[in-house]
Amino acid sequence: MAGFDKDEFGHKILSMYSAARENNYVLRLDEEQIKELKAMYIDLYIPVENLSHYDDAKIMRKLMTAIVSIYKVDKDPMSNTGDVVQLVNTVNYDGRYMYLRFAKFSPMRMKRFELGMSREQLAEKIGYGISTVRNCEDFLCDLSRQPEQLVYKLAKALQCEPEELLSIN
Repeated sequence: MAGFDKDEFGHKILSMYSAARENNYVLRLDEEQIKELKAMYIDLYIPVENLSHYDDAKIMRKLMTAIVSIYKVDKDPMSNTGDVVQLVNTVNYDGRYMYLRFAKFSPMRMKRFELGMSREQLAEKIGYGISTVRNCEDFLCDLSRQPEQLVYKLAKALQCEPEELLSIN
């Protein structure tokens, strides 16, 4: 499965993050939303000539597996290490609704993911080191306690208002 910034399906799941964040990182999809995701999944990943080999239950299992398989490799060139970041931790389907439990990211890290930026690129834009970016992205970091100039530079580089980065995690 491609990284969540690589294709239409990944972008669709990524676009649901802010709604899930407002509901303790859980999003309930109704039948229409599931139908839309399923159609997108079929169009992107199942060749038409093979479609007859799949019943609805098998497609739903493959769809759920695809959702939890969406990841991003977030490399840190400074230490030559990095994380494989999974966007959705679990997917449950009860026959009517699908529940997606998203991973928790700081608003700053999520904005960076949405823009497709690396930590290194963000650090260059704001004129600080990669370690500063990494520390500010920590889910427990309180950006309101950071220098105001840093927060404004981050907001400008991430194309958002400072308040979006300061929002409670």
